[in-house]
This record gives sequence, structure tokens and C-alpha cells, in this order.
Amino acid sequence: MVKKLSAVLLSSVLLLGLTACGGGNNGNGASGGATNGSSKEATEKPASGEKKVVKILHWKQENINKAIQEINKKFEEKYPEYKVEYTTTGPDDEFKQAQRARITAGDVDVLADLSGMRLSPKDWTPGAKVPDWQQWIDSGLIADLSDQAFVKNYNANDIAKAGTYNGKVYAVPTGKVAMSGFFYNKEIFEQNGLSVPTTWTEFIKVLDTLKDKNITPIVVAGKDVWPLKLPVFGLQAKILGGGDQNKWIEGVWKGDAAYNDAEAVEVLDKMKTLQDKYIIDGFMGIDYATAPSFFATGKVALIADGTWDAPTIATANPDLKFGYFPIPATEDAAKNNSLVGKYDVTWYAAEKGPNKEGALKWLEFFSEPDNYTAYVKAAGFLPTQDNVQTDSEFIDKELSPYLGGDFELAYEILMINRVNVGEHLAAEGVHTEYLAPGGEFKTAKELADVQQKEWEAAAPK
Repeated sequence: MVKKLSAVLLSSVLLLGLTACGGGNNGNGASGGATNGSSKEATEKPASGEKKVVKILHWKQENINKAIQEINKKFEEKYPEYKVEYTTTGPDDEFKQAQRARITAGDVDVLADLSGMRLSPKDWTPGAKVPDWQQWIDSGLIADLSDQAFVKNYNANDIAKAGTYNGKVYAVPTGKVAMSGFFYNKEIFEQNGLSVPTTWTEFIKVLDTLKDKNITPIVVAGKDVWPLKLPVFGLQAKILGGGDQNKWIEGVWKGDAAYNDAEAVEVLDKMKTLQDKYIIDGFMGIDYATAPSFFATGKVALIADGTWDAPTIATANPDLKFGYFPIPATEDAAKNNSLVGKYDVTWYAAEKGPNKEGALKWLEFFSEPDNYTAYVKAAGFLPTQDNVQTDSEFIDKELSPYLGGDFELAYEILMINRVNVGEHLAAEGVHTEYLAPGGEFKTAKELADVQQKEWEAAAPK
């Protein structure tokens, strides 16, 4: 889940509302957002006695939507002069289209993004695509938050990594998610004498044991495609560049590494092994909203998903005992012993929106410790404010052993793509959906060779 910030993530004018992912994103189907007021009353100066509208744009994700709606209700109670218009859309492309349309039209005050600031071109990425958020800031469409007191409520390192551009704060990352692992059914593991694997060989042995017991090992929501990237993020982080993704990514740009070199092929080949032998039959027809039910009802032993989906799984079966572990990508247990993830919902305030004052007031209210804590608990995020008690046994006991040290970002957050790169590399992914059985390529090397050709074809002339 990781998803399902690539991720993670970021194309019809005046569509309203998101993604993650989900990394990524990570939409899991949800109720539509509350939409109050009209475009006209929000863009014109309110007459005496009229409420000032704060327009917020987000994507559909039920648990988070409900938490935001509750914050909106409290905001309107505390500040009766304001009215919140909270609009949500479907995830991924629909939300990205809405973002672009509304920020450029000056028709939004607070907008979410799928992850923290990412993919800004480097001096070694000639001709790289400039991400939307950077274009908006450079065009003066995003408000500078550097002097806002509420920014100090957040961890300084998280603000620096995910909300800062050219030395100024423009965004507030509201949480982190890990998305390179598997939820596992503890009772199935215990009943079959299995323990959490720490190496690739141990992992395959666990999966083979489950198959021998006629237990389907893994479910993944292949229909939505992006969930297939989640376990791959763990493979990439531990294999590419010998465990240094940034080194490998820079090498690809400089010609020192390639999409069809041994490490890149190993990533694809290991994911193909899972798809061929251990993931449930017909996984390319299972959508993200349905996949957790296979796990929650005990039809499979593991689900590849982001940690954000823990509340969904717990709700589906409150009696289920489950844990989470990172994909053990290599034979080095120590290297494997950490999770990879992204910053999730990240707020921006529009500089030229209809109500900048209201946008800043709402962000200030959202950032108050009590409101933020309620939000982060509902979202299932790792908090970006210090000293927040999540009261989550899952976070405190299952995830914390894998979260020591600096927060390790996923490939889709780090990979700066070339403009007009081919479909097999688009959106900062490696797209294992193109591998058989769901796709056209029978071997990992075949797909890797096509990816390298597409990378070279997109090189600046």
C-alpha cells in the first residue's frame, strides 16, 4: 500500500478531486466527498453575513475522508465565518487532472498531493521532466509557508525532505507509510510451523510450504496495476546499486547502469517468480477494494499491500491476528531488515486561490496536535509530528522494528524520469504487469531489454 507516493505520482479541465498509494498510492474505494457551496460564491467577495468558503481538493479514501470531514466540522464550529467545500475525486489520473485544472484556474485553496515533494531534476538529469508541484511553485501558484507557526508542529527532518524547495517550505507532509512488505496471517503461520522469513531463500521456502499445504500464499490487486509495484519497491531498494538506489539511478542517467543489467533483471525475475508460482490465480482481475477480503477471510496467507491498509484489514475481520514484514529481497538478513516507503497526503496552500487566508487558517487548525492525532490514527500513518501517540499495536509492535534510522524512500519517489519515456517505464515504475502470465513478456530479460531501449530512445537530443 504501495501502492498500493510512487506512489506516490501527477492529466480534463474542471474535473474535481485524487490518489497514493500508494503509493503510493493507495485508493481503496470510498464515499464521495462533501461538496458545499458553489464556485461562484467562493470566487466572489462574500457579501456581509455570507460565509467565506475554503475549497479543499483531495482524493477518495474512505478512512481519511471521514477524518477530514470531522476536522472540517470542528473547524466550522470554531470559525463560524467559514464554510469548507471539501471535494474528492477518484484516484490517480483523475485526481492529477483535477489538481492541474483547479490550481491553474485559481479554483482551490488547499490541495493534497500523493506524496511529499519529489522528482525534482538534478544537474545530472538533462531534459528531465519537471514535476507539477515544482512548476506551480515556480509559477507563483503555491503559497510560501516558511513563516507559518504551524509548520513547527512537524518534524523538521520530514519538512526538509518532503516539504522544502529552494530553502523555503511550501508543503506539509501529513504522514508516512511503508509499502514494501506483506501482511501475514499469524494463525496460518503458527499452525504450519512458519516464522517470518529474513532472506529470499527462507521466503521461498515459506511460500513452498504454504503451497504444499494447499494454502494460497499471496494475493495482490493486479487489476489496479499499481499494487504490483509494492513488493518491487523492496526488491529495488535492496538490490539496485548493491542496496543504494540513488547510486543506481544516477548511474542509469550517466550510462554507468542500465535497465537490463544484472541487478535490474534480478528485480524483475524475482517478482516474476512470485507472479508465476505464488500469487493467487487470476490476480490481474482482482481490484484493490476486493483484495483485502481474501486476506481477512483466511483465503490466502499474505497480501502485498501498504501499511496504510491495516485499518481496512482490521475492520474487515476484527478477530484476525496479523503482522507485517518487509520482502526479504536478498540473502543478507541485515540488509533486508527495513521497510521502504513514502510520504503520503501532503497539503499545499494556493497562493492565488479564492481564499488564501482561509487556507492558512484551515492548515493551522488541522495541525493542532489534537486534530492531527485524530487524523493520523484514522489514516494509519506513521506520524510526521513528534510525540504523537498512535495507540496502534500494529505500528508500535509490528512496524517499529523495521523503521530504525533514516526513513528509506521508495524507487518511485527517487527515480527522475525522462520526458516521453515509453510505456514500460512510464510513471517511475518497472511495470511487472507486462510479465507473463498477465503480460506479453515471457522472461524478465525480454522486458528489461525493451525498457532499456525505451530509456535510450527518450534521451535528450
